[in-house]
Amino acid sequence: MNRKLRLRSRGFTLIELLVVIAIIAILIALLLPAVQQAREAARRTQCKNNLKQLGLAMHNYESTHSVFPLISFNHQGYSPQAQILPFLEQGNLHSLIDFNQPLLVGSGPTATLNPVHIGLQDRLINVFLCPSDSGDPMLFDSGYQWAGTNYMVNTGSGAGLNYFEGGSPQPDGMFWRGSSTRFRDITDGTSNTLLMAETLFGGRNAVSTTVLTDVRRQTQRASGGGGPGSRTSENLVAAAPAGFNGVRAGSWIRTTGYHITTNGYYTPNHRLPDVLHHGHIVASSRSLHTGGTQTLLVDGSVRFVSDSVDVGTWRALFTRGTGEVTGEF
Repeated sequence: MNRKLRLRSRGFTLIELLVVIAIIAILIALLLPAVQQAREAARRTQCKNNLKQLGLAMHNYESTHSVFPLISFNHQGYSPQAQILPFLEQGNLHSLIDFNQPLLVGSGPTATLNPVHIGLQDRLINVFLCPSDSGDPMLFDSGYQWAGTNYMVNTGSGAGLNYFEGGSPQPDGMFWRGSSTRFRDITDGTSNTLLMAETLFGGRNAVSTTVLTDVRRQTQRASGGGGPGSRTSENLVAAAPAGFNGVRAGSWIRTTGYHITTNGYYTPNHRLPDVLHHGHIVASSRSLHTGGTQTLLVDGSVRFVSDSVDVGTWRALFTRGTGEVTGEF
């Protein structure tokens, strides 16, 4: 009887316990990448759905107004993203924004938020946010917090002056200051022209202002003079950096180029940083999706474009009517 009790009370040896723990650790190590891949697949699908909703909103806006939304004529105005809010089930927020009032008061670096809009500029809107981007969507600027967006409108190929959304000369993309683009203007074809593409939030105050430490999160300020739109993108990217910042994609409501626009100068997730000049940006579409970025075409379809896409094909996708043949992408 005592012998049976002793046999029943015998526990695991230390070696057996260590073996069990090792097996469990191996199983977790094997399972974790699969779980992470499943989560990223879900996030990528949500990002795709966001862009589809934005495409439908753009189409509904064009159907209602017979023109795509424009970038307001001056820096005190509103972004195309803000103008499509009623078509994104954000009609209540849209009704609180007085589009007849300037968004900003003052000019240049002293401009600040118009008091009538305080409390509207910092609203995070889920459809404007890629779930794969773990960066900070909020930007503190001019004394206020601003809520950003990952989804940028297309100003053009980026070559020459086709990064400059100032409106004169008109860039070769879909949006610029005072644009009045219609479907009939897209002679390259709606399935061959980009409407929007994604980018990553800037690093905010976490990145160096003097040293390039994160190409994805830092934007380079171009050195040298010249007014807005006076220098080509090729000239700007060749200039020595005057510093870096983390302001990219910091406000869905403002018209500043680096907050709401992108272009095709750099292929997706390029190894060089985006470049700023007077608020206008020479850009790459960027994301944390493995191997490329999500893009929205004018026909409403969403395509995942590889980092290795040919630069000529990529820039052709950003032009609305220059006659290039895009081919496969």
